[in-house]
Amino acid sequence: MRQKLILLFLFILPAYLSGSSLTAGETGMAFLKLGVSGRAVGMAEAYTAIADDASATYWNPAGLAQLNSAELMFTQNQWLQDVRHNFFALAFGTKSHHFGLSFISNTVDGIERRTKPSTEPIGTFEAHELAVGLSYAKMIGNSFGFGVTLKYLYERIYIESSPGAAVDLGCLYSPAWLAGFRMGAVLQNLGKMSDLQEDPIELPTAMRAGVAYSLPGSISGARLLIATDVAKIFKSTYHANLGMEVDFRRIISLRCGYQTGWDEKGLNGGFGFRYSRYAVDYGFTPFTRDLGSSHRISLNVRF
Repeated sequence: MRQKLILLFLFILPAYLSGSSLTAGETGMAFLKLGVSGRAVGMAEAYTAIADDASATYWNPAGLAQLNSAELMFTQNQWLQDVRHNFFALAFGTKSHHFGLSFISNTVDGIERRTKPSTEPIGTFEAHELAVGLSYAKMIGNSFGFGVTLKYLYERIYIESSPGAAVDLGCLYSPAWLAGFRMGAVLQNLGKMSDLQEDPIELPTAMRAGVAYSLPGSISGARLLIATDVAKIFKSTYHANLGMEVDFRRIISLRCGYQTGWDEKGLNGGFGFRYSRYAVDYGFTPFTRDLGSSHRISLNVRF
């Protein structure tokens, strides 16, 4: 009966909350909202309760406490309009204390520069954004974990720049009475940026909560993982994400998912391949209105 109630919760909660979308303005530093990890994107970013690799430094720092070994991750994101978005993370620690280092960079080239209305620009310039994070996580008992990420932020547009700082706070709960079930929550980007010239920059502060359940039993060595997230980006909208992963003998994984609350995207998909201590994951997000598609490729190495 407990398992049936959990599955019901997984499917009904996103549908309920996605009907509560509110739009209340926009924020700056939008690159902080671009998800990392091919696996997470393939599951429609329903990853708050799953994050069990180095990408936990982005999704939920408490997830670092689930790692049993050191891990190195790199994600290359082929984003829209030739935007270059890259993620790097290193996770390591002891049996009781877990740490993570992360780096996110975002670059936009070829922005046309004009000083007055004209058919031809007088030149072009670039915009750069980055986030450097230090994470810590710890388990309390066998079921509850918490984590924190401290981030240095920086934005530069043409000759103007703005530094800042933020913090992420996350928790994770795995009840002992039901193996394979996890709940997670995280507050992201709590902080402040200095003004860019004279314009204030408001961070995309967000709250995420999710659950994940790995179904017991298998068919020909296959394992099914179902996850759902509800994300509220303050000053913006609610988003409900539902993702699934079918893992075949921990070698090949197929993934799909759906995101609500976005006008230009919804479906996501991807796959992964693991061999020994190496893993490659791919996540695909198609966009409407002729915007194109996003492709994320991740490489993980565990030591």
